[in-house]
Amino acid sequence: MTHARRRILLGLAIIILFLFIAIALTRPLLTKGHDATISNPEDPIFQAWVLAWDIHELGRNPLNLFNANIYYPNRYTLAYSDSQLPTAILAIPFLAITHNPIQSANLMLIFHFFLCSLGAYLLTKHLTRSRIAGVIAGIAFAYAPYKIAHLTHLNLCAAGWIPLTILFLHLYCEKKRPRDAFLAALFFTIQALSAWYYGLMLALGILLFLIVRLITNRKTFTFRWTAVLAVALILAILAIIPFALPYLKSQRDEPLFERPMDEVAFYSADVQDFLLAPKESLVWGEVTSGLRKDAEKRGNPTERAIFPGLIPLILGIGGAVYLFRRRKTDDEERFSFWFYVILLAVSAILCLGVTLHFFGNRTNIPLPFRVLYYIFPGFKAIRVPARFAIFVALALAVLSGFAVKGLVDWLSSRRGVLVSSLVSLLIFGLLIVDLMPIYLPMYKVPLKDEFPKVYTWLGEQEGEAPTVELPLAKYDPKAPYDLDTDKSWLELEPWRTYYSTLHWKKLLNGYSGFIPSSYTEAVRLYKDFPSKESMDYFKDMGIEYIILHGKKVGPAAVEKMKDWDKKDQDIKFVTKLDSDYVYQFTRTNNTSGRDDLIRNVKKIENDQ
Repeated sequence: MTHARRRILLGLAIIILFLFIAIALTRPLLTKGHDATISNPEDPIFQAWVLAWDIHELGRNPLNLFNANIYYPNRYTLAYSDSQLPTAILAIPFLAITHNPIQSANLMLIFHFFLCSLGAYLLTKHLTRSRIAGVIAGIAFAYAPYKIAHLTHLNLCAAGWIPLTILFLHLYCEKKRPRDAFLAALFFTIQALSAWYYGLMLALGILLFLIVRLITNRKTFTFRWTAVLAVALILAILAIIPFALPYLKSQRDEPLFERPMDEVAFYSADVQDFLLAPKESLVWGEVTSGLRKDAEKRGNPTERAIFPGLIPLILGIGGAVYLFRRRKTDDEERFSFWFYVILLAVSAILCLGVTLHFFGNRTNIPLPFRVLYYIFPGFKAIRVPARFAIFVALALAVLSGFAVKGLVDWLSSRRGVLVSSLVSLLIFGLLIVDLMPIYLPMYKVPLKDEFPKVYTWLGEQEGEAPTVELPLAKYDPKAPYDLDTDKSWLELEPWRTYYSTLHWKKLLNGYSGFIPSSYTEAVRLYKDFPSKESMDYFKDMGIEYIILHGKKVGPAAVEKMKDWDKKDQDIKFVTKLDSDYVYQFTRTNNTSGRDDLIRNVKKIENDQ
């Protein structure tokens, strides 16, 4: 067998290994994921809706992509969360075959774990020239506890483009081939369009990469080299801008779209969170449960579970020591030492947000994130600084690869290949156990032929058929920041968003990473429904249909609505499907009136 063929077969074996691990560690997602979601139903069915909407609108009217059917009559409502366009494009074959957005989203989740492992493997293998080092790094990055904590967030699992971007930056620095600069820019663009959080963080990571490179190896920055990289990055920015504009317009239309400093502090990590593993962790979930109870008092224990894993931490320290000792003999290893150690330190500090929290106590010590909040474009939209943990995971993964490289070389020279191979297998096994999640619970969700009948009826109506589904969430003026922490909102709106994949009609309702003031005002007025104020609000918003879910609102509310129907000539009863009642407004106000009302609602919200 030739050397080239052996390399190809070994590469294929590693790809198969990564695919097998992705399936095994997300068990039973592949076997039960056709009609079930992992861990909880709320965010996963929303992710399924995002992919379904993207694919639906790309085939129908791509220019209307960001005007999603939720949170009517607001514009650019897809921009209230990540559009995940690259993931949606990759999911087109799955959705075409299965006609099932739930299964398609689940398959893409498996794919992204595979891609994360492959990306970190390629990066680390290039830096260390060791396949086993690459394999260890690939697993350490892909299955970092932070990633396992976010199994329900498809967008946050789509991080495989990060190591690919950095890989081609390394290649461009070393070989000065223009194609590597443009590939780095391409993967940066894909990452930004997959998850804006990671796009902003990766932009900062690229800047850090270039600064460290300039300090450690200034001769890299020739005029031609710098010009080519500048052109590549400018093209990436130009490609991103059309997709960023809806987010900027949403920020302009909704001042609350910018996260206030207090809200950022609320969702920042505590120093002790570096010891907090997600509840899904097989080894560390129960061990760190006490810290999880503390995390529930501020922010979200899922977001604050940023323990990197014991084996990656030990190996990461070992890798840093290995590179430190070799920094004077190899220019590229010197650069790798400084870049990945600084990336690790900077990312860990940025996880802590704007003000230092130390083991449950808030100090008055300001942190660097506060500066970036004001000067770095886009950082005012970042609510959860703890998500910088993705770069902590990547830095530790690469450093872990160097530790394995050094250990394997040392053992091979002193104890032979067999001993070094056995130690490598031991490290591999310990790493899998260290990062392995428990057998994950699956939540069965209905498919389209099981949806309530009212959604089939709604899909048969002409035009956009703007609709409000009742009840709405319960309004609590004392709740921190917005309704996304409210249990009633979580119980109602994800399902309505998901059910809309059957009809795609416009809904005043919605579920996303941001809740607009128009919905919040509807919630406030709904507490007295039916009332003149609430009915006028719906009419002014241009709502055509009211769907009253009888089982949710209760018989008293149903009777009140029947009485209101008798005295209000602007509304009429249309049909009853199972326990769902449909009413139609016979008169609604025009669009300009709705725009004025939305502006007034926002003014009231801002004044409050």
